[in-house]
Amino acid sequence: MTFVSSGFEHSIANMYYIPTGLFISSATSSPDPALNWSNFFITNLVPVTLGNIAGGVIFVAGAYWYAYGKIETRL
Repeated sequence: MTFVSSGFEHSIANMYYIPTGLFISSATSSPDPALNWSNFFITNLVPVTLGNIAGGVIFVAGAYWYAYGKIETRL
């Protein structure tokens, strides 16, 4: 929750918060026309998921590789 409220995008968190907003919007008398399922999938979920994958590979896996992937040479 802190991650999302800080303004960062996370695909798993968006899978909860955005559909919740879609359901609440559809229950109101004047839903926002820009808030729909196709916009959620195409303009949010796909790019955010790809960004999370890239960030995980670059930062998380890169940090592990840097920390533990070096070959030590012993004399």
